[in-house]
Amino acid sequence: MNHHLNNCFTTGEFAKACNITKQTLFHYDAIGLLTPHFKDEKGYRYYSYQQFDLLYVINILKELGMSLKEIKQFIKTNSPERMIALFQSKSDELTQKIETLKQIQKVIETRIHLTEQATQLDFSKIYTEYHETEYLFLSDRIPDYSNYQFVRSVSEFITISTEKKLNVGYPIGAMLHREKLLGQQYGNYTYLYLKIEEGQNHVPRYEKKAGLYVIGYHIGEEDTIGKTYDQILQYMKNNHLEIQDFAYEEFILDSISVTHTDAYVTKIVIPVYKH
Repeated sequence: MNHHLNNCFTTGEFAKACNITKQTLFHYDAIGLLTPHFKDEKGYRYYSYQQFDLLYVINILKELGMSLKEIKQFIKTNSPERMIALFQSKSDELTQKIETLKQIQKVIETRIHLTEQATQLDFSKIYTEYHETEYLFLSDRIPDYSNYQFVRSVSEFITISTEKKLNVGYPIGAMLHREKLLGQQYGNYTYLYLKIEEGQNHVPRYEKKAGLYVIGYHIGEEDTIGKTYDQILQYMKNNHLEIQDFAYEEFILDSISVTHTDAYVTKIVIPVYKH
């Protein structure tokens, strides 16, 4: 028996063990990326067990976005120093991708939770409930009744929230000051906000204090939200409640979960005190 064949695998055996096709091995041989350990006089290819590691690394580098040409160049000119530098670079890229994927997963989980909660609510009810302290990240103050400034504020807020990785699935909300609410200046918001969680301490935080809140729901387009506020204000009057500072608005059903704008649901949350 040819001593070259000791502990070697045929092309079929090697391909099966590596969960690839024989055609892939033929292609890698043709381009000089992975040549067999030995070829006999009939042209049959044989691979050594040491080549499993090389093929595994080739597959990893492919998965990480390197072309076969780039991988071949690396293999042909590598050294311990070049290998360490490449692998460290790829490790850093993976760390970033893992963090990004974790954030995406958190967004998905939060959206599932919020939407499941929304489907259990009675949107026709107005009620009071006690809320624990929450922390919000606020936009810069929005100038009064300037559509240009509002659009600009939204754009800037989305940009900075993305850069600081603050979005974990909570909707962007808007804060309507007490005076503007009572003056029926609906849509003339003072701030945008995004709920932030524990651990997100690298940005200034606005404390939405614990206390009693009135909750109501507006269904449909924003241009009719005044009717919902009228109902909420009447409820507050009947129950001897006064607004403290801001009303908080946020979509709990929007284009992500419903098809038509007339099915959108805005949650309105108002901190109150009894008089």
